[in-house]
Amino acid sequence: MTRLRLLIAAAVVLGALHLPLLPSTLEDIDSVNFALGVRSFDVANHQPHPPGYPVYIALGKMAVPAVRAVMGEAEASTVEARALAMVSLLAGVALWWGLFELFSALRATRGTERPWDTIDAGAAAAALLAVSSPLIFTMTTRPMSDVVGLAFGVAAQACLARAWWWQTSPADGDRRLTMGQIEASGGLIVRGAFLAALAIGVRTQTLWLTAPLLVLVLADRIGRGAAGALLGALMTSALGSLLWAVPMVVATGGLSEYLTVLGMQAGEDFSSGEMLFTSGSLRALAQGLVHTFVDPWNHPVLGAVVLLLAAAGSIALLRHDRRTLVLLSALTLPYLTFHLLFQETPFIRYAMPLVPVMALLAVRGQQMLLPRAMPAASGALVVAGLAMAVPLSMQASASPGVAVQVLGGLRDAAATETPTALAMHQAFRRPLQAETVPIGPVLPAPPRREWLELVGHWREGGQGPVWFLADPRRSDLALIDPRSQIVRYEYSWAPTAARVFSGVRPNAVQWIEMQPPRWIAEIGWALTPETAGMAQLMHAGPHVAPIVAQVRRGPDALRMLIGGRHLGAANDPAAHMTVTIDDTVVDAFTVSPGFFLRTVNLPAGAVAPGGPGSGRDGPYAPLQVASAPSSGTEPVVTAIEQFDLQTPDTVMWGYDEGWHEAEYRPALGVWRWTSAQASLRIVGASTPVRVAVRYEAPRLSFASPSRMRLMVGDQVLTEQEAFDAGGVIEATVPLAALEAAGGVVRLETSQTFTPAERSGATDRRALGLRVFGVTVDTQGLR
Repeated sequence: MTRLRLLIAAAVVLGALHLPLLPSTLEDIDSVNFALGVRSFDVANHQPHPPGYPVYIALGKMAVPAVRAVMGEAEASTVEARALAMVSLLAGVALWWGLFELFSALRATRGTERPWDTIDAGAAAAALLAVSSPLIFTMTTRPMSDVVGLAFGVAAQACLARAWWWQTSPADGDRRLTMGQIEASGGLIVRGAFLAALAIGVRTQTLWLTAPLLVLVLADRIGRGAAGALLGALMTSALGSLLWAVPMVVATGGLSEYLTVLGMQAGEDFSSGEMLFTSGSLRALAQGLVHTFVDPWNHPVLGAVVLLLAAAGSIALLRHDRRTLVLLSALTLPYLTFHLLFQETPFIRYAMPLVPVMALLAVRGQQMLLPRAMPAASGALVVAGLAMAVPLSMQASASPGVAVQVLGGLRDAAATETPTALAMHQAFRRPLQAETVPIGPVLPAPPRREWLELVGHWREGGQGPVWFLADPRRSDLALIDPRSQIVRYEYSWAPTAARVFSGVRPNAVQWIEMQPPRWIAEIGWALTPETAGMAQLMHAGPHVAPIVAQVRRGPDALRMLIGGRHLGAANDPAAHMTVTIDDTVVDAFTVSPGFFLRTVNLPAGAVAPGGPGSGRDGPYAPLQVASAPSSGTEPVVTAIEQFDLQTPDTVMWGYDEGWHEAEYRPALGVWRWTSAQASLRIVGASTPVRVAVRYEAPRLSFASPSRMRLMVGDQVLTEQEAFDAGGVIEATVPLAALEAAGGVVRLETSQTFTPAERSGATDRRALGLRVFGVTVDTQGLR
């Protein structure tokens, strides 16, 4: 088979494999932004998000008419999703071709035939291994810019690698080049610079794939006609950049407007992104390396095998071909550094540009360790990759994005129900812009402050249910009376269980129905780590200015549960806390440094409406909490971390003595540590109550099993031992025993540890069990 026939045959097979796997919905926020950009390019409005991706959007616009001709009267978002996916598919086919050319040039030595005139089995095996890797294969049919950007970048790299080949002398120490070599190398450098500039217009991250390589190749020309090559590279790269930069800047409203938008995006990325540059932790680095080198293969065994073979290939190059190793370093290390420091490595697709080099080194390692079995070994890796990638791609193609799923549910429900408004977390605002929303009005969704729109809605007299689309990872809805919320349905995008789809946003949504709540807190309440962080960011809290909650007016007597912390040092003055409703003091107390929890009975009429002009005529009464130092003028920091307010016959509970503050990590969610004994205070019970505590596997913190028990007074309700697995410890608490114990139920555990003793940290808390949730209810109990 000739070289050209091999390339065409493999391209046809790849295209045929991918064609049935094209999606018809947009599953990621970035794909939504791209689709909106295809519809109407406007970087200032994140159509698409900065830096703008103008070349990719142009390719999408060109694909839309052809796709629409095939799909007919399909919805705009469906056509755009299919068009962008088709661009990715064509780029994926081109990527195979480009990788074969790149690897052929990298593996060739001067003095041999020109690498583009022969079939290099190792180059073909490496290219096939790369494009059949689970990450690249699955992304080849997604409506995203990743594969397209990589295809352009690899094309530029292939030109520059060929130039490097021409500049390599067959004789050691002889750097002289013939005029033919200078011209061939120069022409390839010029073309590579032009393609590199275009690639940046597809995806800006390609700068780190091509610019260092271009600099290296030009530096290698010093003393051998470098000036002409440099001038040509500068001219063509400028031309390639201007082709997309000028239209984009003009469409954005000018250079100043574009730079403003770009700066805002950069600021948002640095403030909200989880990157090594801002965290600086060794744990984040270790996780980033796993995400980068193992997870693209979707299975730790396959990833480990490829990684070990790649390590062997690196050793082979170090021993026998250091010049090629230098070139591979320029291809890899700048992007790897940028990726680990400034990108969110859990988004596995960001590691895609490093997969081809891993594949090339893995094949080189096979040739060193198994020279005769290399074709079979490479074939086995390709089959293993496809065995995972094809089913994943089929599942992704058949799975509508969560925005499409929830809209289907809303449309069905809207046929028989009429909510007063639709609200949502900001993560869903953009995906719904690409779809037809059947419900109105749709409340605004300002980032991190979405719940405040509900405050306004209800304070202005909104009645009836509100449908809210909630991100399960968020916890700000704890600021709204949980008894007013019912989860009607939960939707998810199933493929995100696979490593290669990690980072897809949004990947899950809860459809929550909310009735007008008994209370809703505003800014400054620290009921969860998220809302505590928001309070700190906005310099709000009881010690700064009174924090406000709105309490629904009514004639009933109420009971308030309120808890939090005095965050000062042990020798700081106490804090005097004041709670008012309608400017009337309903509770005042003093707290020392540490935690506190208390309940307060409010008489009937405390939040009753007044007549016109009384200041009490709105549907909600303002409840305010303020703190002040009991002595001196220096403020002492306080936080309200627990709150509830219900009628006296409603069961309420709170974390009492022995619990530490709530913590959060995206991979784990919200949790609290216990000490050796941790108490729950329960009020309002008139029947037995069931208490359930969900805990983490003790083996993650201890070398031996933990024995735990639930107690009320001196009575042991239940006890159990656990080590390997987390679980739930639960028991029914008799009403008489609960009342005799003053409403206190204790969780005891047999062992604790102090972080300072294990890691040298300053944290000297005694930690027992990591608890992910507590449930207290009376359902079905009498």
